Amino acid sequence: MTLEFEETLLQAARLAEEAVKAAMSEYASGHLTDEDDITPSLAGHLSARLKGRVGNLDWSTSVVRHRRGKAAEEKRIGADLIIHIKFDTHSFKYSKGVLVQAKKSNKNEFISKKEHDRLRDQSKTMTHISPSSFVFNYQHGAMRCGPASRFEGSTSRNLDENCVWTSYRFFRELFRCPIGDPRINSSLVKDLFIPIEINIVAIEIE
Repeated sequence: MTLEFEETLLQAARLAEEAVKAAMSEYASGHLTDEDDITPSLAGHLSARLKGRVGNLDWSTSVVRHRRGKAAEEKRIGADLIIHIKFDTHSFKYSKGVLVQAKKSNKNEFISKKEHDRLRDQSKTMTHISPSSFVFNYQHGAMRCGPASRFEGSTSRNLDENCVWTSYRFFRELFRCPIGDPRINSSLVKDLFIPIEINIVAIEIE
């Protein structure tokens, strides 16, 4: 990796951090309230700042649908955001993505036991599809990130204990290659490889 390309990746990470700060500022100001509102705002800010701006970066995000019935994608995959990136240069080529479940909890706050149990289930669903799955913790003015695998067995209801990365660190690692799943080749749920599970229950008849 050349120094010029390394700087391009770091520049992309800084732009992504700016996008996060913009979305979290909207949340802090009261213009956004729930995760369902914050996540589309975040995706919009990311796309606006990165599209066509940084080297040969091809960036796409997709907000997973939350409505009931056929559109209940979040329940199916455990995530409410898919982030996909693609680099195509003469010396460096890759395409990969991550699954993200977003929560909101300010510093030193504790989520409810019900929400904690739900997050553990969502994390297990995501990591079953891809080990490159993460939790974003929305806070007033900031966002913390952590691997979903840490939440599967965690008993802590303080999200910051497992969301140990800043948003800049998350995007820096995503762009520089340490994290990301090459099997996630787009930001669309329909393109995900989702393992099929068969659950058979036998009940004794008296």
